[in-house]
Amino acid sequence: MNVKLLSGIAPLPRATLSEQVAKQLAARITVGDWQPGEKLPSEAELCKAFHVGRSSLREALTSLAFIGMIRIHAGGGSYVAQQPSAYATGAWMNSETLNNVKALEEFIEARLILETHLVGLCAERVNAEELAELESLVAQMNQAIDQPDNFWKLDLAFHLVMGAAAKNEVLNNIIKGVRDQMTALISKSLLLREGRELAAEQHGKILEALRLHNFGKAQDAMRLHLQSFQRGYKVLFEEQLRNSQKLGG
Repeated sequence: MNVKLLSGIAPLPRATLSEQVAKQLAARITVGDWQPGEKLPSEAELCKAFHVGRSSLREALTSLAFIGMIRIHAGGGSYVAQQPSAYATGAWMNSETLNNVKALEEFIEARLILETHLVGLCAERVNAEELAELESLVAQMNQAIDQPDNFWKLDLAFHLVMGAAAKNEVLNNIIKGVRDQMTALISKSLLLREGRELAAEQHGKILEALRLHNFGKAQDAMRLHLQSFQRGYKVLFEEQLRNSQKLGG
């Protein structure tokens, strides 16, 4: 079955490899190529089918796990979710900001530009006291995986502390200025336990880079963190748009 379903896939543009892999896998899951609970092809099969490397594939799978379309079992492969994602209900998109695809993409793009630079500055300038506070927040996040209302507040606090530790008042004021939008986005983006697990893991990697005071490594970790959310949202919106067009047609 897997060989048949994965045949005939054309090579993807290099600039959007992870995003395109995520979209194509999501589309196949939506139309039922793989049933709920069914295991996806191995990483080796998927890499060969999509003509991508393992890093691009894993970024795509992480994005789909974030929006609840698949479950990734450590060392055991990836499986289609048994039940529809909580995001699929549309209940999470209540505000105008989150309900507007263009506005959402622009906001996440702005965060990518702003926070990847801020976290690099933070790596260079963070002091022992601020680092201890960030370590405490990550530890609390790991303890709050099953406490969504508490988890998103810790997630937001991490980004705000990181911004302050970068010691650039202009950039930090921008972060504080969009705090309400960040609150809405972060709180609604962590509906699923899988999303909270991924967020905790990714914040841990950001923290590791900050401990090393490594500018480039911190930027890479933050970029991967924000991009996994960005890809997940884009896949989600496109699937919902496709479904609404089917119903309308």
